[in-house]
Amino acid sequence: MDNHVVGVLGGGQLGRMLVEAANRLNIKVAVLDGENAPAKQINLVASDKHVTGSFATASDVKELASRCDVLTYEIEHVDTKVLEELEEEKPFLDGTKWSRIQPSWKTVRTIQDKFTQKQHFAKFGISTAKSIAVGTSHPQGLKDIADQLGYPLMLKSRTEAYDGRGNFPVKSVSDIEPALKALANRPLYAEKWAHFKMELAVMVVKTAQEDSIDSWESITLGYPTVETIHEDSICKLVYVPPRGVSKNVVRAAQDLARRAVATFAGTGVFGVELFLLQDDTLVVNEVAPRPHNSGHYTIEACHMSQYEAQIRAILPDLASTIRPGSTDLAVSAAVMLNILGGPQPDSHLLVAKAALEIPGAKIHLYGKGDGRPGRKMGHITILGSSMSECEAKIHPLIQMVDAVRAHRTDSSPASAASIAATAADLQKTNPPPTRRPVVAVVMGSDTDLATLRPGLTILDTMDIPYEVHITSAHRTPQYMLDFGKAAAARGLKAIIAAAGGAAHLPGMMASETPVPVIGVPVKASSLDGLDSLLSIVQMPRGIPVATVGIGNSTNAAILAARIVGTSEAKVQDWVANHLQKMDDENMEKEYRLQREGWKIYKKLDS
Repeated sequence: MDNHVVGVLGGGQLGRMLVEAANRLNIKVAVLDGENAPAKQINLVASDKHVTGSFATASDVKELASRCDVLTYEIEHVDTKVLEELEEEKPFLDGTKWSRIQPSWKTVRTIQDKFTQKQHFAKFGISTAKSIAVGTSHPQGLKDIADQLGYPLMLKSRTEAYDGRGNFPVKSVSDIEPALKALANRPLYAEKWAHFKMELAVMVVKTAQEDSIDSWESITLGYPTVETIHEDSICKLVYVPPRGVSKNVVRAAQDLARRAVATFAGTGVFGVELFLLQDDTLVVNEVAPRPHNSGHYTIEACHMSQYEAQIRAILPDLASTIRPGSTDLAVSAAVMLNILGGPQPDSHLLVAKAALEIPGAKIHLYGKGDGRPGRKMGHITILGSSMSECEAKIHPLIQMVDAVRAHRTDSSPASAASIAATAADLQKTNPPPTRRPVVAVVMGSDTDLATLRPGLTILDTMDIPYEVHITSAHRTPQYMLDFGKAAAARGLKAIIAAAGGAAHLPGMMASETPVPVIGVPVKASSLDGLDSLLSIVQMPRGIPVATVGIGNSTNAAILAARIVGTSEAKVQDWVANHLQKMDDENMEKEYRLQREGWKIYKKLDS
């Protein structure tokens, strides 16, 4: 392993998880932060190299630089002037052309000023919301800008803003003076309101030092696109994969994030926040030059966590070892929930204790000491074979988090009991979300329902969530095609399609979706369903449709269960038990036949 010492500017929760990843690689990390910072609590190996101080103080940064080989960041609000001086004094690691500061201080300086960041992206054709610098604190100046951008708009601080702090929505002219007052004495810019339908995020690893948007595919790797839910301008939940988002959008988000990161100099992990607009186009909201809250799930859910990626990407001997596939999901689905402080110093522990009762819940507490309302104190990650499984498991913990938030101003000694009572009430009034269907059963006409009933009964028996639709290939072709296009994004893992006569439905559905389609030929009044069977089974090369016997929806249901069972152990167990049951029943018949003889056996069965 690389024997260089990594210096980290900042030692909060991100630094703590970075140290955990470095420890597993036997890499020393020196931290610049307060005496008992979370990252220092678990980092005794390099305790002689830690610096007690501030990442905003030049002398402290220089002291850290003297004790380590490579500098990186836990927070971007650092003094880039001193980093520039350090690079002038000694730009590279000894005997190499590898920069000592990763990513580059130039990158951090650009990102620190959010308006400069937007200008940077515009230069490279990266889509962002339109922004205009606010050069005056006079209301008329902002009113003139509003006339250009339109209402509503967002007034933002260019620097020192995070978790919604430094933002003020301006919905009408009456909000202008309050906005300027709230953000007084800050450099400001105005941003056109993004009418988004969802917030997405992508963690990106940059492994090459040069900045080149033309080489984005070779110098960056993207983690899965995630859906983020914010509350009080703080990230509350992260869902991966994002719910109800098409594969094309997921891929486009990754590509846009990677292109954006490729424009910056230096290596490391970057968090890219995006808006998914109403027309399914994407814009970059902002970028962080470090690991990010939206990437915590990677610790358990991906082959390589964002923290290990950060350590490896900034070191010359390890950056090249990050290969395509390293950032992929290792599970089918995951949900991450932030734990925030509440009214009492230990209110957040109520959430952690509740998580102890959830099988498989991964609890991370940050060692920050006393909590306070809105302070990030930890997170919980749930893994599952489906998003429905994850949602069901995380649901009671969301109610507890919401209860803590509801009592955040309750400073009475009995607040813990009040929080627990509120969580119990929320559980009653907010039932767990219904399980998302993983199988769709579609038919060309309601007359096909009789053929499908045995298969639907089997799906009920297996407790597989499913949905049933009439999607005629001839009478409602557009509806059928739209259904097929959206199937994968909705989490469907198999589609059973019944059709009679010309039986175009299964084949047309298969032409529009990557989800496996199982055709069920329906016996009609003429040709006994043979025409339907041949129509479904004789698909052109490249558009396969699994086909069962005429009218055999039972086999279609069991085949769908086998497909679902490749990622859901309970369903696979049902299929295995079903096979064993058939084996047992048949062997019992064999024993009877051998014991009684065929003449008696025949009489018994007659």
